[in-house]
Amino acid sequence: MMVTLHFVLFLLITEDVIGLPCLTNESKEDFDQSRKALTVVQSDIGKVVNTLESNHQQTIKTLESALKQTVSIMENNVKKTTDVLKNNLGTFKTTLHSMGQKIKKLDTDFKVLGKDFRKTKWIKYDGHCYYYSTETKDWFTAERKCREIGGYLAKEDGTDERNNIYSNSNKSYNYWIGLTDLKEGEFRWTYDQSKTEVKNWHPGYGSKGTNNNCVATSYHASKLSFFDYSCSTEYRYICESNFCK
Repeated sequence: MMVTLHFVLFLLITEDVIGLPCLTNESKEDFDQSRKALTVVQSDIGKVVNTLESNHQQTIKTLESALKQTVSIMENNVKKTTDVLKNNLGTFKTTLHSMGQKIKKLDTDFKVLGKDFRKTKWIKYDGHCYYYSTETKDWFTAERKCREIGGYLAKEDGTDERNNIYSNSNKSYNYWIGLTDLKEGEFRWTYDQSKTEVKNWHPGYGSKGTNNNCVATSYHASKLSFFDYSCSTEYRYICESNFCK
């Protein structure tokens, strides 16, 4: 039985093999050409893959280099900015300290000024105070002395104030007031640089030339008069303050 089965299988296989068509020479050539073409394609694909891998690696290297350079630049910029901020902070601290010292000095000066102001014999009128010196000084020193005690060389703002100011002065002396014509013929109050026209000039005064630019006042024959003298002349002076209590 087994021998018979083997024989049948042999016949079937032999029939299939005999039934296969044989390749012609032309078919073999086509097959060989196709195989060669496939080999070329495979080679080209390999080259393309290698090129892509190489380009990819080069791109990665380029990006890494650019990134490192960018990071380095950013680090340098951050360092420079930090250094500038530290320097500015140091300058600010120094300036702040200096301002603090100046404020302390101003506070001390104001306290001293307040004491000097209270010690000075001021005469009150209409919210202002007036001080009449008993010492004589040139005009510029008189102006400085008034500033030191919290005032300025007196400025009159009208007839009533004028009458009050000079009525309290010693009629035997000349007094510097805060009026000059440092620009010849243009009289201004030094307190606020406002221009004014003087109408009470003593005869022969008011246009004494460039060597007589500072104004003093005094009574002559019971009449209030103004004089333009050399600023280096020493007279008494009248100070005025707006901070009268």
